[in-house]
Amino acid sequence: MYYYFSSMTKLKVGPKGQVTLIKKIREKFGIKPGSLIEEIEVDDGILIKPIESSFKKWKRLKEEISKKWPSEISSVQAIQEDRTK
Repeated sequence: MYYYFSSMTKLKVGPKGQVTLIKKIREKFGIKPGSLIEEIEVDDGILIKPIESSFKKWKRLKEEISKKWPSEISSVQAIQEDRTK
């Protein structure tokens, strides 16, 4: 398995097993103090990935559906029409 890295930074592990992500990476992925991340063991190392909040997942889903929904009819109208059938 190969990964494309746009940048690589060496991180030092502290005495409690902690690492500090550089500011550029934290900002790019929206990682703030208290953010949840997950560590995933892969064949040749560890993948550290932010956990998307439920709110962000719903917002992203809404945006995806909005792109596909016909603009000439609202969701309320569609439900009303479906119920009258």
